[in-house]
Amino acid sequence: MNDIETDQAGPAYDAIVVGSGFAGSWAAKELTEAGFDALMLEAGPAREPAQIPDRAASYTAPAREDAGAWPRQPVQRSHFNFAPRGPHLFVDDLEHPYETPPALPYTWIRGMQVGGRSLIWGGSALRLSPFEMQAADLDGYSLRWPIGYEDLADAYEAVEGLLGLRGTAEDLAQLPHGRFRGEPPALTPAEADFRRAYRRPGTRPVPVRFVPADAGAGGWPGFTVQATALTAAERTGRLTLRAGARVTSVTTDPVNGRATGVDYVDVTTGRRHHAGARVVFLCGGTIETARLMLNSHGPRHPRGLGNSSGWLGRGLMDHPLVTSSGVLPGYSPGSVLPAAGRQCGLLVPPAQPGKGDVRPFALWVTLQRGTGDGAVLGGIDAQGEMLPYWHNRVKLGDRRDRWGVPVPVVDCGYGPHEERLYGAMRQEVELAASIAGLKDLSVAQALTAPGRNVHDLGTARMGDSPADSVLDRDNRCWDAPNVFVADGACFPSGGWQNPTLTIMALAARAGRCAARLLRDGEC
Repeated sequence: MNDIETDQAGPAYDAIVVGSGFAGSWAAKELTEAGFDALMLEAGPAREPAQIPDRAASYTAPAREDAGAWPRQPVQRSHFNFAPRGPHLFVDDLEHPYETPPALPYTWIRGMQVGGRSLIWGGSALRLSPFEMQAADLDGYSLRWPIGYEDLADAYEAVEGLLGLRGTAEDLAQLPHGRFRGEPPALTPAEADFRRAYRRPGTRPVPVRFVPADAGAGGWPGFTVQATALTAAERTGRLTLRAGARVTSVTTDPVNGRATGVDYVDVTTGRRHHAGARVVFLCGGTIETARLMLNSHGPRHPRGLGNSSGWLGRGLMDHPLVTSSGVLPGYSPGSVLPAAGRQCGLLVPPAQPGKGDVRPFALWVTLQRGTGDGAVLGGIDAQGEMLPYWHNRVKLGDRRDRWGVPVPVVDCGYGPHEERLYGAMRQEVELAASIAGLKDLSVAQALTAPGRNVHDLGTARMGDSPADSVLDRDNRCWDAPNVFVADGACFPSGGWQNPTLTIMALAARAGRCAARLLRDGEC
């Protein structure tokens, strides 16, 4: 490492944003539109619209795990969309290693590039409801959110207004309706029949809610941040985007502990740089953000930036799934509609929650959207919540990557709650399958392993007190209040909903907060 040049020269910015995906793009948009200059540092390369395959086609392509074809991506190739969506959009596992205990494998799917994982996003966009944000008050399982639904409502509106969200208003308290720009796809006859037949107290099947792939700004698919927030930030003329810039640490003042900027490496030349700013946003993803903060120590942060509570890196979560599939007799193969993942079919949200043995979960129902051996097929999946256990964590290993940063060790497994959750979800899947008329039903014998759902959350959670959280209600680090964490790391609990829309809303809200502080001279 000693042969890499160090360059401490460079301009000071109002804000530095680490990461260019969902969170980073929305934070940058709010900061630059408020009149502030921002430097965005992205570890991966830039892409072009032509490099993004058709999203719908990926759901009809066969999954592949050909070790000979992609020997450098042993983890990434396990993702069902790896080959059809493009191996180039997933990281090189050998160049970006991580470690897990032998008995607790964690599947870390990554898209390290300008736009991040938005380039491989399925598009499911659901708001949290007040119930998820208040769940801890009801069952005591986890830390309560320090904000309420009303604190996020305006940010949800702003994000949805730019995304072109499709869906239907359903007047369900546990499924707040959004700002819809279009209708969801037509239901198949089997899905329409299921919607009429399903009767459970407090809920009902509704069409899915998603962001379409329609071409947006510059020809980018609508589900990418290049089509929305990132382009909006660039149009201000106040955003400097630097691809191939691997941030290695956040630098802090030795006296007051506040951030002074970041150190980063140009991955092409190997030269080391420092950039200064009044505010630093960490938006590189749940595990990367924890790794970066743990590697950013100083006199005021001996155990890592923001780790006075001991919770930094802890509380890692994913959304566990129970999947199923079966045959639909009585429906014609000729009337089968194309599959498109969670961009088609029905969602059955949980009933308004009461106190119970498990957190609420939802069902996704896709019927008559595929055939096999001449038979019409269908599937019903359940998605639920993993609790933020203290022992599920990201820590720094002894091995270092090519840029000298300790490799993350991901130690994550299910607990007693998730064991109960599997039984409850399986029961509901089987009930729904019987209502749908699915035969020869095959139900997964276990929850999907942590990480497989690509909804990594936690590790730098928000809270009401610095004693048991890393961030305050505005996503500011308690120990360094000019550091904001706006990606999935900030979640104190996960809910059952796909988290992407909430990540963007939290980042937009945090960006607005930072802009106010910068304007008032408090940062």
